[in-house]
Formats: sequence, structure tokens, C-alpha cells
Amino acid sequence: MTVHDLRDVLREHGDGPSPANPARHEEIAARIRRIRLRRRALGGGGVVAVAAAVALGASLLPGSLSGPVEPRHEPAAESTAEPVAESTAESTAVPKELAGLLPERFTASDGTKYRRIATASIKRTGPTKVSVTIPVSGKPLDVGAVCAGPDSSAPRISVGNTPLMAHFVGCSRRMQLKPLQLPPTTSSKLTLTFDTTTGGASGCLMRNGKCVPQKVTRGAWSLAVYEWTPPARPAEPPPLKALPDHAGKARLVETKTGVWPKDGSATFKVRGKVGFDSLCTGDLAGRLWLSFMANGHPAGGSGSCGVWEGGAFPSAVSEFSFPTNKTTTVKVTWKLLGATTNRPVRWSVGLYQR
Repeated sequence: MTVHDLRDVLREHGDGPSPANPARHEEIAARIRRIRLRRRALGGGGVVAVAAAVALGASLLPGSLSGPVEPRHEPAAESTAEPVAESTAESTAVPKELAGLLPERFTASDGTKYRRIATASIKRTGPTKVSVTIPVSGKPLDVGAVCAGPDSSAPRISVGNTPLMAHFVGCSRRMQLKPLQLPPTTSSKLTLTFDTTTGGASGCLMRNGKCVPQKVTRGAWSLAVYEWTPPARPAEPPPLKALPDHAGKARLVETKTGVWPKDGSATFKVRGKVGFDSLCTGDLAGRLWLSFMANGHPAGGSGSCGVWEGGAFPSAVSEFSFPTNKTTTVKVTWKLLGATTNRPVRWSVGLYQR
């Protein structure tokens, strides 16, 4: 990466420092802000995802009927680009509009060091998928992506015929980092395939009761595989902000906090109609997922933890209806996607009731 490329990145993110020493490769501080769009899975027990402005018991907007969908933007990271040996993996030329946005090396804010081991790209025209061969060293892996849109065909990742749980949400020039959970292997190399192939229309919008097909738009994607080295000691997650006192007409009646993985669950005693919301801090906060059990049985709801760095609270209340004549024990259980060594997440979950 040249000094010119680094300055392009500086202009892209806007808030980094000017080069302190033009004779060296500059350090670029680029805070990648997390703007998370959380979706809840609609399930049994009356759980739905709703905005905070909707009162508990009012008309609800159901959440997405999908599996885990991760946040749009990744945890903030101090990005330090340094010259390193080029990857031996297969790659394609990076689109000019995305050049320099996936650094060769960077250090996350919790001290985790990232090193790029492979690159690939998919352009606006031409092939819709590309394969890249990566070395398997045993270190944790993430996939980074930036995109110049508009785009409605985010890459799906697979090893052979096995799809991987690394979902990119939306198209952004801000780097998204997703955990790369590989299937068990004794091989020293694996081939990943990134595929943006679509089956035609990407869906439809309802207008006057009719489905209006939406045309697929194709953007340019630049992709990179990173291996990372965790901090030598567990990083201290930032302190949590307080959850809002109200979610619509429901008020916050109880809050429980902890640090994952040391604290893996929280238990509440409830009656009637209640709602739960969550908040997390730490570089991997957006990868922490919560699920609900009611009296030892799955309650049908799950979702990603909230990440709040400014502006309006990104509320996504999960609402349940339980009997009013007896107490129900609700257990909130946490699970983190991907490797987690020495990268704890601080969490808070609040109980809301009218």
C-alpha cells in the first residue's frame, strides 16, 4: 500500500490524523462505527421484535423470519497499515473505488492484532463468484469486506459445498468484519468461495396490496481474509451505558449485567406481558447473541445484543406473554459467534413491563 492509498483512506473516513511523518507509512486512525440493525426471529411464546416507540401490548411489527443476522458495521478498530509480504492466495484486482480500504495489518481497540492473508474481489460486471485459497494455521480467522453500491447481492461464503456462517449485511465502504468458522480439517490449506449469484428479483414491495418485484442491483466488493492474534490477557470491555427507563409505555423494572464468558446467563421471575432489551460493549459485542428459555423450555426468541455508541438508543424489544396467575422463570442465555480468546463482552439485559 502506497502513501497515496493511505491518504485516500484518510479522506474516506474523515476523522483520522494527518500524516505525522511522510517518510514512513503513516498510521491511520479510523474508527469504524457500529450502527447495528438488529433483527429478531419471530417464534413461539408471543415474541416479536419491535421499536422502542411501540408500547408493549400495542400493534407490533414482526421481526425478520431469518437466522442470525449480524450487525451492519463492525466494532471500532484503530487501523495501522504496514507493509507485509503479499498473500500467496489467489486474488483478483481490487476495484479502484475500493483500493486501500482493507489494510494489510491493523490492531483492534482491544489489542487484537490482525494480519491479512488473502484478498479477492467481485466487480460490478463479469463473474459473480471468486475462489481464494488460504493457509490454515489454527489461528482465528475473520473475513473483511467493503462495498461500493448500490448492491443487493452480498457475498455468501462456502468451503466446497459447505456454507459458512459469515453474513454480510448491506453494502458499505466501512469495513465489515465477520467471524470465519471453518469446518474441522487436517489440511494446511482450504479454498473459500465468495458468491454473489442471485436468482433474479431480490424480493418485492407491497403497493396497493400487490407485490412489485425489485430489480437486483450489483455493486463492487473487495474482500480479505485475516488471521488474528488475541491479546495476551483478557481485554477490559468498556463500561455500559444505562438502558432507557422506558420502551414505549413500558418501564424498565429490572436490569442484570455481566461479562461474557464468565457470566453466561441471567434469570428473571415474571408474570403477564413483558419485554426484554439488551446492550453490550467490547470489540466483539455485535457477535454476542441472546436466546430465551421459559420454565426450562425454548421461548422462541433470539437476537444480537445491542451496541450503542451515540444517537437514539437502537431498541429492539423482545416481547412475551406469560400467564398472569403464576410466576414464569425466564432465563436469558448468551452465545458468541466465532473465536473469543481474551476478548470478553460486557452485557446488560433489561426487563420492561407496563
